[in-house]
Amino acid sequence: MDSFILQQVLLVMHLSGLVLMAGTTVSEFVAFRWFVSLLKSQDKASVGLFRLLSRLGPILLAGGVLLVISGVGLMILTEGVYLQQFWLQVKLILILLLPLNGLLVGNPQMKWLRNNLFAEGSGLSLPIQPTLTKLTWFHTVQLLVFLAIIILAVFKFT
Repeated sequence: MDSFILQQVLLVMHLSGLVLMAGTTVSEFVAFRWFVSLLKSQDKASVGLFRLLSRLGPILLAGGVLLVISGVGLMILTEGVYLQQFWLQVKLILILLLPLNGLLVGNPQMKWLRNNLFAEGSGLSLPIQPTLTKLTWFHTVQLLVFLAIIILAVFKFT
């Protein structure tokens, strides 16, 4: 396989990983907003929707792995030429923010909801609004970071 075709295959993989991650994040955001509205109306369907939200992680992980593998492949193929460009350095920092935000904000808040909100007998008496607010901010930040990454990739500011 010549280097041009390999580069195109890696680029398709890279964009596919980005679409998986960004698309899953948008889906999470929409489902989370729906979950909050069901929760506030004390609809039991919120439990099922929360289970769906809890199962989207592997899709994000698959997209992230695809993104990293193809990105490393592209860097090897281009001999790291793009690593010298400022826009890519900023993009890489933003990419690192995504899992960091997930580990420090998203996962702990979702774990708190899972452990406390749906524990037997707890009902809606727990003060959940701070957690819901943090998760709303979490999803908003994730979406804004994805938007910034896409803008950097398209415009390649120097």
